[in-house]
Amino acid sequence: MTMDIIIHEIAIDGLPDMDALTARVAFLFDGCIVSGWPIDEHTDPVLWEADSDVGHGRAFYGVTHWVEFPIGIHLISSAAKEATP
Repeated sequence: MTMDIIIHEIAIDGLPDMDALTARVAFLFDGCIVSGWPIDEHTDPVLWEADSDVGHGRAFYGVTHWVEFPIGIHLISSAAKEATP
């Protein structure tokens, strides 16, 4: 299965529209793609929250890029299984 993702630079593209991209956003942190979302766009730096299974309640800051997936991140493994002949 192949999937196109879009990597956005916050300084250029801004923050994700979470109403339109619910479950389809992750952020880059320390070389890893982390499923999550911005907590409050009015803080400087903007804080991000990771899904509870990876974030453990920790706020992430210093995020410069976010990732847009074409489908909900939680659906990727199911889609991959269906695409496998």
